[in-house]
Amino acid sequence: MNNENKQNSWVYGIVPAGASLEQLEEREDRIGTEVWVVELGDLAAIVGQAPPEDDAQALRDQAIAHARVLEAAILDAPVVPFRFGNVVPGGDEDVGRELLESRRDEFARQLEKLKSYVQMTVKITYDENAVLRQIVDGQPEIAQLREQARQGDEVTTRDARVRLGEMISNALQQLREKDASEILELLKPVSAAAMGEDLESEYMVLNAPFLIERSRLPEFEDALEGAAEERQARMRVTLLGPMPAYNFLDVEEPAWA
Repeated sequence: MNNENKQNSWVYGIVPAGASLEQLEEREDRIGTEVWVVELGDLAAIVGQAPPEDDAQALRDQAIAHARVLEAAILDAPVVPFRFGNVVPGGDEDVGRELLESRRDEFARQLEKLKSYVQMTVKITYDENAVLRQIVDGQPEIAQLREQARQGDEVTTRDARVRLGEMISNALQQLREKDASEILELLKPVSAAAMGEDLESEYMVLNAPFLIERSRLPEFEDALEGAAEERQARMRVTLLGPMPAYNFLDVEEPAWA
């Protein structure tokens, strides 16, 4: 990683000074942009050259690079991640003065709090056909109403279809809450904290960042894999990470809600 002084510095995140960032160096070609480290005292900033603000393609490329840099860095060191778009006018000296010196206590406190942790985000979505089949098969009233809705035209079956939609929606909500609670209970023993994010669709079960001790990451992955295998007929599980603890950075005492 080159340490030349360049103007308008893009800041990816803060790491301890002297941190070994082997994965970041190994992946530099795949990241697609040059990055380097600016150190001051016991802190260091991962920086690069900021793209032109009026270049839409460069900004899109930078969004991808930003995520890749942080995902590589967290594999080797604790990271205080910066959100996309944090630019310091000037070069390395400005980064040192404007960030590392002026906000040293803040960054040092955050690094200490999260030094042993990474974030893993779990996204679970129902297979729509499978879960609807489960709901219909499990509730005779819904099955009967569904047959009634199929046996007439739109006008004569309107009330039945409205009622059917309401019943399916309520049943889906109850099932989603039950499934989400069961999965969270399975993952609670192998994680330090978790928080719920907004669901991205009607058929999403869980959208949750977890704070995981690095040493317990294999246990967490095994627990999630077990939960996914038991539910594979009707759910799809996506695991994102390891990544810096974005969602827990400003939480004073990360814990299970």
